[in-house]
Amino acid sequence: MRMLWSTSVGLGLILALPTGRARAQDTLTTEAQHAISEGRKVFHGRGGCFACHGGKLQGGPIAPALTGPKWLHVDGSLNEILNRIRGGMPGTVMIANPGGIGDDESFYVANYIWAVSQGKAKP
Repeated sequence: MRMLWSTSVGLGLILALPTGRARAQDTLTTEAQHAISEGRKVFHGRGGCFACHGGKLQGGPIAPALTGPKWLHVDGSLNEILNRIRGGMPGTVMIANPGGIGDDESFYVANYIWAVSQGKAKP
């Protein structure tokens, strides 16, 4: 199943559904909640993101905080977060697809980070 990246609009979260349709709402949809939950699992598990960015996305000695509203290397948009996960950050320890995560997992992690940074989810 091919999933497209998602973006944020206003107070809603848009998720690309398997059918290619997108939906936005003021509250998180079931699909958004699923993406955030899966992203949390990958961030704190297989992706190993927490090791550098902290268990609460607070950052650490070698990686910036991911809580916004100010971002160090990206603008904090979901697209930029996803691109950073998939492309890494040259010259730093941030590698592309950390932990060997795939496209779906990077999509989930990006949604999780974006939701936390927007106050829509807890770390």
